[in-house]
Parts: sequence; C-alpha cells; structure tokens
Amino acid sequence: METKFVCLSELDLTTVFWHDSVLRERLQQWAAVDFPTLAPYQVNQNSVGLWLSRVEPGYLINMLLTDIGGYSMEERRKKRDLSRCTLRMSINATREHLRVLRQDTFDPSSYTTKGYVLRGSIRFDGFRLQVLAFKLHELSCVKYRRLPPERLPRRITTTLGGTDYFLSEIRNVVSSKEDVVALWGCDPSQIKVLGIDLGQAFVVGASALLPPPVSPITSPGHEVEEGAEDEQTKTKTNPAKFFNLSVKQKAIYQPTFKHRSWLDHRKGRASEGMKSIAHIESDLPPLRGPEASIKTYNEELQTVQVGRRLEEFYGNAVLKKHRWNAQKAKDEEYRIIANRLLELVGGSLGAKRDEDNKVVIGVGLGQFASKFRLSSLHESFQSYFVQNVNNWRRFIVLIA
Repeated sequence: METKFVCLSELDLTTVFWHDSVLRERLQQWAAVDFPTLAPYQVNQNSVGLWLSRVEPGYLINMLLTDIGGYSMEERRKKRDLSRCTLRMSINATREHLRVLRQDTFDPSSYTTKGYVLRGSIRFDGFRLQVLAFKLHELSCVKYRRLPPERLPRRITTTLGGTDYFLSEIRNVVSSKEDVVALWGCDPSQIKVLGIDLGQAFVVGASALLPPPVSPITSPGHEVEEGAEDEQTKTKTNPAKFFNLSVKQKAIYQPTFKHRSWLDHRKGRASEGMKSIAHIESDLPPLRGPEASIKTYNEELQTVQVGRRLEEFYGNAVLKKHRWNAQKAKDEEYRIIANRLLELVGGSLGAKRDEDNKVVIGVGLGQFASKFRLSSLHESFQSYFVQNVNNWRRFIVLIA
C-alpha cells in the first residue's frame, strides 16, 4: 500500500515543466541557443528535447532542482560530502571514459578515477527527492571480472571488483608467514586482529587482539643518546591486550519499536462515522490459512472505501517523514557500532588509516535461521559495515 518511488528523466521533466508558463519560457530561452534562426517563443517541446540530448546529463536538474553536481573543480574543493565528489560529464567525455574501460589493454590496478557523475534523472516518492548518479570507481567492475585470473591482483588488496566481490576467506589468502609479510609488510605478531561474529540476539559480538607493545628500559640515572646502543638498555614486552564488544538487537531496534508504536497508535485513530485503518486492515480477507484467497483480497482492496483510505494513509507525507526519521536513527545506530569496532583497533569512521597500523578484520561465516518475530539485522549491518569502512575494506576477510 505504500507509494513507491517514481523515476523521471530530464526529458520527462521537460514535459512536466512545459505546463508552467514561467518554466516553459526558461526552457525555450536555453534551447534557443541551438536554434539561432528561431525566436525563443518559437521553440517547441520537440526542439527542447533535441537541445537536451546535446547538453551534459544533469544540466537541467542543476538549473531547476538542485546544485549538486553543478560546481567546478575549484568550487568542489570548498564543498563537503556529495557536493564535493559529484560532477557533470559531457557526452564526449563519457564516451572517452567508457572507451578506455573497454580496451583489451585496460589494467584495473591503474584505475584511480573516483567520484560520482549525474545520470540526468531523479526519483521521488512524494516526500524525498533523490538525484541519481553513477559511481565512477565501480564502472570498471564488469571489465575487472572479465580479465584472466593471472592479471588480477588478490581480492584482499583491491576493491575494484565491487564491495560484494572482494571479500575472501582468509585461508585462501594467507597460508604461510611469507604471505603475511607480502601483504602487510610486517611480522604476524605485529598485526592487530578484530574478529566479528554476527548473530540474532546479539547483532555484533567482537573481540580485538592487540599486539604487545615493546618499550625500552634503562637503568636509573642512565640516559642513552638517540641512535646509540648500550648494553644497559633492555626491552620489556608487555602482555597482549584483549577487548570485547557486544551489541544487543534490542538496542538497535529501539527506533523501529518507537516507529511501530507511533504507527499502531495512528492506525487506531478513527474519524467520526469512519472506521480506523486498523479496523479496515483487520476486515480484509486473510492471506494465509485454508481460507486465504489472493483474488478475494485484491477485489476487496480495489473498492473505493478500502483502497482510497489505505492509499491516503500510507501515502501521507507525515507517515513518510516518520519512517524516514526512523531509518535515519537506525543508520545512526549502525554508525556508532561501526565506529566502536574500529576504535578497538585504533581507527574511526572517516579517518584515514595510518600506514603503520596493520589490521586484519575477520567476519564470521556462520549461517543460521531466525525463529524470532523480529528479523535478524546481521546481514544488513554486515553490508553497512563493509561499504562504509572505506579505508579499511582491503583488510576485511571471511573466517570459518
């Protein structure tokens, strides 16, 4: 019953904007550049479509809807987030970019292009408006996977194959001490290990093992110059450190619980002389059991009294705003958990990893079936963690 997203291209937007006199006049003035023999008021809708096919995708969106992607290189350096990494690309530049990717001599390891390119389309649900874009760093995924295995670097050292492709079992990556030295450039005893076990009652159960720090010990009153060696100088090896972290499912589900409570209360409200939404939904034919019938359920759903009331309720902007806020709160819970996990091994979300900080993040491969009424969050959190831990992704492996 919820209103789904509607996608519109820039050509579709010209049809919508053409019904407004002010917007139609703007479109005619912009398109008149390609038709010097015509006055702006003589430019028709078909001519506007021809003009739009020649400009770079996202131009009309930038002029009338949003400024995302409409900044120059110098202006983007002063911006943040999506405004900084999104740009418009001309048709010729797009063709050249794809031509390089399609060449047989293309080497994915040399591909360093990042950012987003506007697609020239939007989608909205009556409450949210989203600008669609291509992610340049992932446009080489298909080409990457078509290359022969001997030309591909190890999955653990690159994410060009996509975030759903590079994860690999550690036994297929590391089989000897030499493999550790080749990948991390240090002795195995100097690597921090973070093990993550995902589950139902506890969405995350993590344990971090940090290598023991080595500190010099000098005799009292004895100083050693930098770079000098002294027999009285000794080293002390401190014990290794262990840290555990667990996150219950109920903690993450609090925004969902709050939204469900608000939704149930709103469904139970009834206007004078009209049934409540909860009453209407309870009177619908069953979809399960021996008397279930999809045909009967759909026929009842198409009636004016039922269909219109449910459409007005679930399509209301107030309900969409509450659902959006609940999802934002849930994403914030995920962000806090991911940040706490990285803090165990000396990192944080958004911070660049120090080259001297050698880390292995292992994710358990255990599979299970949920028998509770609440759906398990372990898969959604794993997807969030892998995609958002940008500077640490190459160190994430799967463990049995």
